[in-house]
Amino acid sequence: MPFLVLAMNWQPGRDWDAERVWAAPEIAHYIEGWMRAGDDGVMAEDDGASVGCAWWRFFNSSDPGYGYFADDVPEIGLAVTPAAQGRGVGRALLTALIDLARAQELPGLSLSVEDGNDGARRLYDALGFAVVGRSGNADTMLLRL
Repeated sequence: MPFLVLAMNWQPGRDWDAERVWAAPEIAHYIEGWMRAGDDGVMAEDDGASVGCAWWRFFNSSDPGYGYFADDVPEIGLAVTPAAQGRGVGRALLTALIDLARAQELPGLSLSVEDGNDGARRLYDALGFAVVGRSGNADTMLLRL
């Protein structure tokens, strides 16, 4: 849960906490019932403390995530603690997640990135994600594997 809260609070001034995440079904479904069939992810540690997490979950068209692309393409989440940001942790996590997806022969990975989240956008662009849609103030991006 803490990493989903971190992901929701990417922008200064946001005030998501665990209670608010659980109260929002469109957000809670990213982790509710973890670890269900198909869920996977990787963690980053520094001196034994968790400093980042990247994960995926499959959704379907009847209950899509914000970055939903197709039933056979999982949507990813990524969060890094503030103290570890800017040290390459996000890139390492996302690269490890992409490697895991390739090993599992997934067709791709999707995500949603909100306008203004420029650091995340640069990372996704650099790793080959491309915009495939738009919803509200966010782009849906896809990395074909």
